Amino acid sequence: MDQSEYFEILKKIYKQRLGECNSQSLPIGKHNDIPDDKFDPEQLKKGQDEEKEHSDNSEIAKSIAKDHLFSDENYYKKLKKYVENRGD
Repeated sequence: MDQSEYFEILKKIYKQRLGECNSQSLPIGKHNDIPDDKFDPEQLKKGQDEEKEHSDNSEIAKSIAKDHLFSDENYYKKLKKYVENRGD
């Protein structure tokens, strides 16, 4: 088995395990216990959409977004501005 095959297998296992997670059993997210309504709903939605690049699981994407928004409530506004200025 070469390295690329090995990483493909690991990726499949990782995605399968993530798919089995729910918001109470997420392996990530320090701020899962904070209710959604404590975050700006527009920013949480933008964050969840943005973080789907890391996972197809919407609960995991939301968990990542909550962590970012907890540390900086303007995280996704700043990210958008950064990306626009980069010219991507």
